[in-house]
Amino acid sequence: MPATRKKNKGQKTTPSAGAGIADQPAAQTAERTAAAKSSGPRQPQRLKAGDAARRIRSLAELSESLDARRRLRQLAKQIVDGPRNVQGIAFIEGQLGDLLDEAEACPILREQWLACEAATWGLAWLARTRRAGGSAGGLLERLVRLARSAAEGLHSRDTASARFVVALARLFCDIEACRCLETDAAAALDEEITRLVSEDGVVSVATPSGGGSAAAVDRVARWTAVREVAVSAGGPLPWSDSSDARWRLAVRTALRLLGSQGRILSGAGRLPASFSDMVLRAADGDRTASVGRTANALRKPPKDAAAGRSKRLLHRDLHASDAATAILRTGWGKDSLRLMIDYRHPTPRLELATGERLLFDGPWQWRVSLEGRPLEADGPWTLSGFESDGKATFFEIVAPLAGGLQIERQVVLLPQDRVIVLADGVTAGSAASGRTIRYEGFVPTGSSLESEQAEETREVFVYDTSMRMMALPLALPEWTAASATGSFTASADGLTLTQETLGGRLYAPLWIDCDPARFGRQVTWRQLTVADSRINLPRHQAVGFRVQTGLEQWLLYRSLDTPRNRTVLGCNLSSEFLLGRIGRKGVVSRTVEIQ
Repeated sequence: MPATRKKNKGQKTTPSAGAGIADQPAAQTAERTAAAKSSGPRQPQRLKAGDAARRIRSLAELSESLDARRRLRQLAKQIVDGPRNVQGIAFIEGQLGDLLDEAEACPILREQWLACEAATWGLAWLARTRRAGGSAGGLLERLVRLARSAAEGLHSRDTASARFVVALARLFCDIEACRCLETDAAAALDEEITRLVSEDGVVSVATPSGGGSAAAVDRVARWTAVREVAVSAGGPLPWSDSSDARWRLAVRTALRLLGSQGRILSGAGRLPASFSDMVLRAADGDRTASVGRTANALRKPPKDAAAGRSKRLLHRDLHASDAATAILRTGWGKDSLRLMIDYRHPTPRLELATGERLLFDGPWQWRVSLEGRPLEADGPWTLSGFESDGKATFFEIVAPLAGGLQIERQVVLLPQDRVIVLADGVTAGSAASGRTIRYEGFVPTGSSLESEQAEETREVFVYDTSMRMMALPLALPEWTAASATGSFTASADGLTLTQETLGGRLYAPLWIDCDPARFGRQVTWRQLTVADSRINLPRHQAVGFRVQTGLEQWLLYRSLDTPRNRTVLGCNLSSEFLLGRIGRKGVVSRTVEIQ
């Protein structure tokens, strides 16, 4: 039996990965710029046709336009295989001019900067190999003009153009008009990395769609691409030393957010490998061996699930208090589960992914009312408990409510069982004793998934091409024919759980089973009687549940008032929370227990 663990306010089991990082981006950027000026202009490095073509092909893989991909691949092929006579060079320069024409007319800035960088690599190859024709000067002037137009975006915290600007500044570093362009890009990158990356390496990005893991990894990939271009073209790093330290931590955290085969996950599934390859290659070069091994495990997941939880890899869980974000994983295997909870805002954001699919993605909404009067949060969410070991992860945050109440949000992950418990509790309600509390929670499902309610029972199945998970509302009766003070429904947008209780306290757990080996087996659950000194307790004091799938059984217990010695299903306990397996002889193996 494992030792009982206390709920530790605001603490975690793993040390901060980036404690003590100094934040002096502006000073270090100024020192780097002064050093570069004092040493005089650098000479550009030699650029081979194969290297320029490889760069252009990599940019083609990042484009979302089929026409743009085709044009860039044709340009790369022409650079490698095309004739080296005057007519051939003029043809390549014509292609570069057409590329810039289309870039200037493109309304999508991301595509515009990709085209500009591709033109920069092509023109740099012509210049470095002394093949540039009469129109090369005009092409360079156009690139400089476009780079200067990007300064406004850089000043307004948009670094999408930074890779193109740095490439132009480094590849033509012998030209003052190009070399001076890097100052704005370096300052913008320093400011952005310092602002968005926490001391533990968590990247907090707000986008029109709400952010999430895809936006965070995409931003890390952007920074990594800028750094790689700067290093390969010669010269110093494109940002300060403190920003470089934070970038390294961000790369490690980005690994935790990748799905099957190291891909970025979006609502429609996995993004192309080219979108995350840069991050994986950066992890390969990390000074810590476990980071490189983790990147390799993501590319080629181990067949043995236990190997995916090896101590030689990164720890599977991370909590960043300054970013108010937790990332929980079952391991690094092909079908590993990954949870991300962002609780910076009154409505936390939840992601649940398995393999190559996002199961939950979006705001984890909640509503609480007392006697019909809505209650709002009176303060921010704060960490109440975080415990993680090889058997389970327990994560809890709390927020105060009006009337002396508080809402407690729990996430419990059982890695070996592939089970997740999402639960909201309303507690500390002595002033609300005897009054009606109503709760409503909503979990958003991924856009590519469909949900289906069982015909006679209250469980919900979520699937696409195959079954992905099964959700059970433990505090409601299993059979729909039984009366209930609440409901559990599925819609195209997500799952909605409502409960109502009289007594001032409430516990609303949602049992999520993601193990395909159990799908199709008989499922049942029951709310149990909890006794204290031979007296059966009402549900606003303590609750217990038994869940059974096939021959496997679990016990879930939660105290809603002051914990003390109690009995449930023959198990004697005095803790606040317990989740464990029930053996064949009825003995409970206490997987996680919180005092």
